[in-house]
Amino acid sequence: MVAPRGLNFLLTKPRLSAIVFFAQCFPFFFCPPVFAADSPKRPNVVLILADDMGYGDLGFHGNPKIRTPHLDKFARQSVRMKNFHVSPVCSPTRSSLLTGRYNYRTGVVDTFLGRSLMYPDEVTIAKMLKAMGYRTGIFGKWHLGDNYPMRAMDQGFEEALVLKGGGIGQPSDPPGGGSYFDSLLQHNGRQVQTKGYISDVLTEAAINFIKKNKDGPFFVYLPFNAPHSPLQVPESYEAIYKNMNLSPDQFPKLGQPIQGED
Repeated sequence: MVAPRGLNFLLTKPRLSAIVFFAQCFPFFFCPPVFAADSPKRPNVVLILADDMGYGDLGFHGNPKIRTPHLDKFARQSVRMKNFHVSPVCSPTRSSLLTGRYNYRTGVVDTFLGRSLMYPDEVTIAKMLKAMGYRTGIFGKWHLGDNYPMRAMDQGFEEALVLKGGGIGQPSDPPGGGSYFDSLLQHNGRQVQTKGYISDVLTEAAINFIKKNKDGPFFVYLPFNAPHSPLQVPESYEAIYKNMNLSPDQFPKLGQPIQGED
Protein backbone atom coordinates (compact mmCIF):
# COMPACT_ATOMS: atom_id res chain seq x y z
CA MET A 1 0.00 0.00 0.00
CA VAL A 2 1.22 3.50 -0.81
CA ALA A 3 0.28 6.36 1.51
CA PRO A 4 -2.45 8.57 0.01
CA ARG A 5 -1.37 11.75 -1.72
CA GLY A 6 -0.94 14.43 0.93
CA LEU A 7 -0.66 12.03 3.88
CA ASN A 8 2.99 12.98 4.28
CA PHE A 9 1.78 16.52 5.10
CA LEU A 10 -0.09 15.18 8.12
CA LEU A 11 2.88 13.16 9.33
CA THR A 12 5.73 15.63 8.85
CA LYS A 13 4.56 19.14 9.78
CA PRO A 14 5.97 19.86 13.26
CA ARG A 15 4.98 23.53 13.00
CA LEU A 16 1.41 22.43 13.65
CA SER A 17 2.51 21.07 17.03
CA ALA A 18 0.21 18.11 16.51
CA ILE A 19 0.01 14.80 18.28
CA VAL A 20 -0.55 12.28 15.46
CA PHE A 21 -1.88 8.79 16.07
CA PHE A 22 -1.97 6.11 13.39
CA ALA A 23 -4.29 3.35 14.55
CA GLN A 24 -5.08 -0.04 13.08
CA CYS A 25 -8.38 -0.23 14.94
CA PHE A 26 -7.24 -0.20 18.56
CA PRO A 27 -9.17 1.56 21.30
CA PHE A 28 -7.68 4.25 23.48
CA PHE A 29 -9.03 7.22 25.31
CA PHE A 30 -7.39 10.07 27.06
CA CYS A 31 -8.07 13.65 28.01
CA PRO A 32 -5.34 14.83 30.39
CA PRO A 33 -5.16 18.37 31.82
CA VAL A 34 -3.00 19.54 28.89
CA PHE A 35 -6.18 19.52 26.75
CA ALA A 36 -8.17 21.70 29.15
CA ALA A 37 -9.38 25.13 28.06
CA ASP A 38 -7.15 26.91 30.57
CA SER A 39 -3.99 25.06 29.49
CA PRO A 40 -1.43 27.57 28.14
CA LYS A 41 -0.42 25.35 25.19
CA ARG A 42 -2.93 22.82 23.95
CA PRO A 43 -1.75 20.30 21.33
CA ASN A 44 -3.58 19.70 18.09
CA VAL A 45 -4.61 16.07 17.58
CA VAL A 46 -4.76 14.05 14.36
CA LEU A 47 -6.11 10.49 14.66
CA ILE A 48 -5.64 8.36 11.51
CA LEU A 49 -7.44 5.03 11.31
CA ALA A 50 -7.06 2.35 8.63
CA ASP A 51 -9.92 -0.05 7.91
CA ASP A 52 -9.16 -3.78 7.68
CA MET A 53 -5.40 -3.31 7.66
CA GLY A 54 -3.58 -6.25 9.21
CA TYR A 55 -0.63 -6.00 11.58
CA GLY A 56 1.67 -7.37 8.88
CA ASP A 57 0.54 -4.96 6.16
CA LEU A 58 3.25 -2.40 6.94
CA GLY A 59 6.90 -2.18 6.06
CA PHE A 60 8.04 -1.48 9.62
CA HIS A 61 6.26 -4.65 10.78
CA GLY A 62 8.41 -6.69 8.44
CA ASN A 63 6.31 -6.98 5.29
CA PRO A 64 8.83 -7.57 2.46
CA LYS A 65 6.51 -6.43 -0.34
CA ILE A 66 4.16 -3.69 0.80
CA ARG A 67 5.78 -0.27 0.60
CA THR A 68 4.81 2.22 3.30
CA PRO A 69 7.80 4.61 3.45
CA HIS A 70 6.04 7.55 5.13
CA LEU A 71 4.55 5.37 7.85
CA ASP A 72 7.87 3.52 8.31
CA LYS A 73 9.60 6.86 8.90
CA PHE A 74 6.82 7.98 11.21
CA ALA A 75 7.14 4.76 13.24
CA ARG A 76 10.89 5.28 13.72
CA GLN A 77 10.23 8.73 15.18
CA SER A 78 7.29 7.76 17.34
CA VAL A 79 6.12 5.98 20.44
CA ARG A 80 4.70 2.63 19.34
CA MET A 81 2.13 0.59 21.25
CA LYS A 82 3.04 -3.02 20.49
CA ASN A 83 0.50 -4.79 22.68
CA PHE A 84 -3.11 -3.89 22.10
CA HIS A 85 -6.48 -5.61 21.75
CA VAL A 86 -9.50 -4.95 19.56
CA SER A 87 -13.01 -6.22 18.99
CA PRO A 88 -13.27 -8.83 16.21
CA VAL A 89 -15.15 -6.48 13.89
CA CYS A 90 -15.23 -2.83 12.92
CA SER A 91 -17.99 -0.82 14.63
CA PRO A 92 -17.48 -2.11 18.19
CA THR A 93 -13.82 -1.12 18.02
CA ARG A 94 -14.77 2.33 16.69
CA SER A 95 -17.21 2.93 19.54
CA SER A 96 -14.54 1.96 22.08
CA LEU A 97 -11.95 4.10 20.31
CA LEU A 98 -14.13 7.20 20.50
CA THR A 99 -15.61 6.73 23.98
CA GLY A 100 -13.01 4.72 25.89
CA ARG A 101 -15.77 2.31 26.96
CA TYR A 102 -16.42 -1.39 26.53
CA ASN A 103 -18.36 -1.62 23.28
CA TYR A 104 -21.36 -3.38 24.83
CA ARG A 105 -21.95 -0.35 27.04
CA THR A 106 -22.25 1.83 23.91
CA GLY A 107 -24.89 -0.37 22.26
CA VAL A 108 -22.57 -1.39 19.41
CA VAL A 109 -22.14 -5.16 19.07
CA ASP A 110 -21.72 -5.81 15.33
CA THR A 111 -21.52 -4.09 11.95
CA PHE A 112 -25.02 -4.44 10.46
CA LEU A 113 -28.74 -5.10 11.09
CA GLY A 114 -28.98 -2.19 13.51
CA ARG A 115 -26.23 -3.49 15.76
CA SER A 116 -23.73 -0.76 14.87
CA LEU A 117 -25.75 2.19 16.19
CA MET A 118 -24.06 3.93 19.10
CA TYR A 119 -26.26 5.29 21.85
CA PRO A 120 -26.78 9.05 21.38
CA ASP A 121 -25.91 9.81 25.01
CA GLU A 122 -22.39 8.40 24.70
CA VAL A 123 -19.65 10.98 25.33
CA THR A 124 -17.06 10.90 22.55
CA ILE A 125 -13.60 12.40 22.59
CA ALA A 126 -14.89 14.82 19.95
CA LYS A 127 -17.61 16.04 22.33
CA MET A 128 -15.10 16.50 25.14
CA LEU A 129 -12.54 18.37 23.06
CA LYS A 130 -15.22 20.53 21.44
CA ALA A 131 -16.38 21.54 24.93
CA MET A 132 -12.77 22.54 25.64
CA GLY A 133 -12.67 24.89 22.66
CA TYR A 134 -11.28 22.54 20.01
CA ARG A 135 -12.45 22.63 16.40
CA THR A 136 -13.43 19.08 15.47
CA GLY A 137 -13.60 17.35 12.10
CA ILE A 138 -14.10 13.83 10.78
CA PHE A 139 -13.15 12.78 7.25
CA GLY A 140 -13.97 9.19 6.32
CA LYS A 141 -15.77 6.22 7.84
CA TRP A 142 -18.01 6.78 10.85
CA HIS A 143 -20.07 3.53 10.90
CA LEU A 144 -21.87 4.29 14.16
CA GLY A 145 -25.17 5.54 12.76
CA ASP A 146 -26.30 7.41 9.63
CA ASN A 147 -29.37 9.12 11.06
CA TYR A 148 -30.07 11.73 13.75
CA PRO A 149 -29.14 11.65 16.60
CA MET A 150 -26.36 9.14 15.96
CA ARG A 151 -24.44 10.81 13.13
CA ALA A 152 -20.90 12.06 13.56
CA MET A 153 -22.20 15.61 13.40
CA ASP A 154 -24.47 14.80 16.36
CA GLN A 155 -21.60 13.31 18.35
CA GLY A 156 -19.24 16.26 18.59
CA PHE A 157 -17.90 16.78 15.06
CA GLU A 158 -18.44 20.27 13.64
CA GLU A 159 -17.15 19.32 10.18
CA ALA A 160 -18.17 15.91 8.84
CA LEU A 161 -17.29 14.45 5.44
CA VAL A 162 -18.28 10.81 5.77
CA LEU A 163 -19.43 7.77 3.84
CA LYS A 164 -22.62 6.02 4.82
CA GLY A 165 -22.92 2.71 6.65
CA GLY A 166 -20.02 0.29 6.80
CA GLY A 167 -18.23 1.25 3.64
CA ILE A 168 -18.36 2.12 -0.01
CA GLY A 169 -19.97 -0.55 -2.17
CA GLN A 170 -22.32 -1.71 0.59
CA PRO A 171 -26.15 -1.54 0.71
CA SER A 172 -26.14 1.81 2.53
CA ASP A 173 -24.57 3.54 -0.48
CA PRO A 174 -26.83 5.77 -2.57
CA PRO A 175 -27.33 4.69 -6.22
CA GLY A 176 -24.14 5.31 -8.16
CA GLY A 177 -22.03 5.60 -5.02
CA GLY A 178 -20.34 2.22 -4.96
CA SER A 179 -16.89 3.11 -6.26
CA TYR A 180 -13.67 4.32 -4.63
CA PHE A 181 -13.48 6.81 -7.51
CA ASP A 182 -15.73 9.90 -7.62
CA SER A 183 -17.59 8.63 -4.55
CA LEU A 184 -20.85 10.00 -3.18
CA LEU A 185 -20.25 11.20 0.38
CA GLN A 186 -22.17 13.05 3.07
CA HIS A 187 -20.91 16.54 3.94
CA ASN A 188 -22.53 17.90 7.08
CA GLY A 189 -25.67 15.91 6.34
CA ARG A 190 -25.90 16.66 2.62
CA GLN A 191 -24.93 14.33 -0.20
CA VAL A 192 -21.99 15.53 -2.30
CA GLN A 193 -20.34 14.20 -5.43
CA THR A 194 -16.57 14.01 -4.98
CA LYS A 195 -13.89 13.87 -7.65
CA GLY A 196 -10.90 11.55 -7.52
CA TYR A 197 -9.74 8.59 -5.47
CA ILE A 198 -11.47 8.34 -2.09
CA SER A 199 -8.32 8.26 0.07
CA ASP A 200 -7.00 11.38 -1.66
CA VAL A 201 -10.37 13.14 -1.29
CA LEU A 202 -10.47 12.46 2.46
CA THR A 203 -6.82 13.41 3.00
CA GLU A 204 -7.17 16.68 1.13
CA ALA A 205 -10.32 17.54 3.08
CA ALA A 206 -8.48 16.92 6.35
CA ILE A 207 -5.53 19.06 5.21
CA ASN A 208 -7.87 21.89 4.25
CA PHE A 209 -9.50 21.69 7.68
CA ILE A 210 -6.06 21.86 9.32
CA LYS A 211 -5.03 24.86 7.23
CA LYS A 212 -8.28 26.63 8.05
CA ASN A 213 -7.76 26.01 11.78
CA LYS A 214 -3.96 26.16 11.85
CA ASP A 215 -3.96 28.45 14.86
CA GLY A 216 -5.66 25.62 16.75
CA PRO A 217 -6.53 23.86 18.78
CA PHE A 218 -8.12 21.24 16.53
CA PHE A 219 -8.99 17.55 16.55
CA VAL A 220 -8.95 15.73 13.20
CA TYR A 221 -10.31 12.18 12.97
CA LEU A 222 -9.27 10.67 9.64
CA PRO A 223 -10.71 7.13 9.44
CA PHE A 224 -9.92 5.87 5.93
CA ASN A 225 -12.17 3.17 4.48
CA ALA A 226 -9.15 1.68 2.66
CA PRO A 227 -7.87 -0.99 2.42
CA HIS A 228 -11.36 -2.39 3.07
CA SER A 229 -13.10 -3.80 -0.01
CA PRO A 230 -13.89 -3.06 -2.77
CA LEU A 231 -10.22 -3.53 -3.62
CA GLN A 232 -9.89 -0.56 -5.95
CA VAL A 233 -6.78 1.58 -6.34
CA PRO A 234 -5.45 4.01 -8.95
CA GLU A 235 -3.41 2.37 -11.70
CA SER A 236 -0.25 4.11 -10.48
CA TYR A 237 -0.57 2.31 -7.13
CA GLU A 238 -1.41 -1.03 -8.70
CA ALA A 239 1.55 -0.83 -11.09
CA ILE A 240 4.01 -1.03 -8.19
CA TYR A 241 2.80 -4.52 -7.29
CA LYS A 242 1.45 -5.84 -10.57
CA ASN A 243 4.54 -7.83 -11.54
CA MET A 244 5.67 -8.75 -8.03
CA ASN A 245 5.83 -12.33 -6.88
CA LEU A 246 3.21 -12.32 -4.11
CA SER A 247 3.03 -16.06 -3.50
CA PRO A 248 2.88 -17.20 0.15
CA ASP A 249 6.48 -18.38 0.16
CA GLN A 250 7.60 -14.78 -0.29
CA PHE A 251 6.40 -13.76 3.17
CA PRO A 252 7.57 -14.53 6.71
CA LYS A 253 6.05 -17.64 8.27
CA LEU A 254 4.24 -15.93 11.14
CA GLY A 255 0.81 -16.36 12.68
CA GLN A 256 -1.80 -18.87 11.61
CA PRO A 257 -2.63 -18.45 7.89
CA ILE A 258 -6.04 -19.59 6.71
CA GLN A 259 -5.67 -22.88 4.86
CA GLY A 260 -6.85 -23.08 1.27
CA GLU A 261 -7.05 -19.32 0.73
CA ASP A 262 -5.39 -17.56 -2.21
